[in-house]
Amino acid sequence: MSALARRGDPVRILPLTTARLDEVVAIERTSFSDPWSHEMFRSELEVGGGTYARFAERDGVLIGYLFAVLIEDEAHVGNLAVDPTERRSGVGQMLLDDVIQTARRVGARRVTLEVRESNESARKFYYKNEFMDVAIRKNYYRNPVEDAIVMLLRLREGPGA
Repeated sequence: MSALARRGDPVRILPLTTARLDEVVAIERTSFSDPWSHEMFRSELEVGGGTYARFAERDGVLIGYLFAVLIEDEAHVGNLAVDPTERRSGVGQMLLDDVIQTARRVGARRVTLEVRESNESARKFYYKNEFMDVAIRKNYYRNPVEDAIVMLLRLREGPGA
């Protein structure tokens, strides 16, 4: 069945375990010029504590993932990627919404992340979600070397949040 035909099937967001890391690494390699390794993902999962790791699946197939760290009053998104055949289908939005809801639930007041300066589609996605540029990290990325834009979402407090 094609990815487009599957788009009508429900997507589930679930906690990520090491059993699914090969699928994560496959998407990572197609998504980034300087991908995280299998061991980098494994070490993130083994840290525990404030690690937030979720994946999106449709019909048992892993189609996206998000890694973040929840520290004090902040959630820091380290990695978000969606399988190329599933991009622009709402999967990334579902993953981002889930981490934002979790951050609010644990009392975080902000969500932060870095994004390549040249990654216009990712930056537009985050702007749409009310993130703003707050800093630049010079030469943050390798392969190719490029600055990162640090983005921030302030979480509202209260009943309407």
